[in-house]
Amino acid sequence: MGEIRTRKRGKYWEYSFEGARINGKRHPISKSGFRTKTEALQAGTQAKAEYDNTGRSFSPATMSVSDYMDYWYDNYVTDLSYSTQQDYGRKIRLHIKPVLGSYRLSALEPDTIQRWIDEKKRSGYSKSMVKNLLCCLSGALDYAVVPCKYISSNPCHFVKVPKIPVDKTRQEHTEYICTLEDYASILERFPRGSNFHLPIVTGYHLGTRIGETYGFDLLHDIDFNAHTISVTHQLKKENKTWFYRSPKYDSCRKLIMDQKYEALLKEEIHNRKKNMFRYGEYYTKTYLLPDQSILQARTDMNLPYQEIMPISVKENGELLTPESFKYCARVIHEELGLVNFHSHCLRHTHGTILAENGAQPKTIMERLGHKDVSTTMNRYIFNTEKMQQDAVDIFVKATS
Repeated sequence: MGEIRTRKRGKYWEYSFEGARINGKRHPISKSGFRTKTEALQAGTQAKAEYDNTGRSFSPATMSVSDYMDYWYDNYVTDLSYSTQQDYGRKIRLHIKPVLGSYRLSALEPDTIQRWIDEKKRSGYSKSMVKNLLCCLSGALDYAVVPCKYISSNPCHFVKVPKIPVDKTRQEHTEYICTLEDYASILERFPRGSNFHLPIVTGYHLGTRIGETYGFDLLHDIDFNAHTISVTHQLKKENKTWFYRSPKYDSCRKLIMDQKYEALLKEEIHNRKKNMFRYGEYYTKTYLLPDQSILQARTDMNLPYQEIMPISVKENGELLTPESFKYCARVIHEELGLVNFHSHCLRHTHGTILAENGAQPKTIMERLGHKDVSTTMNRYIFNTEKMQQDAVDIFVKATS
């Protein structure tokens, strides 16, 4: 392309340079309105640099990793779910930029990244955390290769996650499942009428994620004639607002309910209506706005939005959320001594009970809403004592 030219037109200066030919004809690019020749030349220089870099305001050869991570976040991550945005944002801000941010993107080599990953191991991070940090950076650098073409290859592809000893305490917490005795003691502490009874029973009987549990709408998600409940959304907090969002992996599904759980839902709906009558205009109703955010308002306010009936509310209708469940978990830890209990263990327990009693892996996968069977088998169905004994019994029977 040609050089940048300047000329004065009336009171103002203009810059121009030749762009790519269109239909074989010259295509000059220009802009006027600058008070001095120097201003026009500076603006023209910047404009031509951006034009030569396909509209970019930087040169990939000199771009820092820090600036690139900002570019990737703004142009790719912001299209992902809110929780994913927050997760990547923390990893970039707290782990990637402080160590790798000052390097030039084009000069980032595998050994530099390997040292960064090895240091994370020495700092005591879990294997899953170290692996996720590398995946975050690798995903960003894949984007730098294609479609951006800022670098020719991804240096992360040559980096290995080091062997990290399993933290037994953390593993016991992750793999904890409720025994019948534990579950009975939990329900005794949070009986019918408690704010946490229905969410606990829901996780245990349906195997839903905690956001899915609190995302059930008793007005629209239940079909008592077909004995099914539909998982179509999860309750998620974005900034300070709660939204109905698609389930993880968009795993919308319809679950068959057992009679005991179905009866509990009917009882809840009946009690909810009694509370609405008792509180009258002071009862708090819940609405779903067009942007899928949740709004609560007193009954005497006539709002033009879809009314919903969240699965868990206080007696006066005030919304309870996955954050509310943290109190429940704390009580179970401190009062019942079940220190490994967490909301996800109800999901683990549901899947494991199904596996112990002969349910097919694909059926369990579909019920839990996993994207593949390997996730179900590797993460959610644990090798319990019953499974071990069943294996021995099968062997004895087959060889007798």
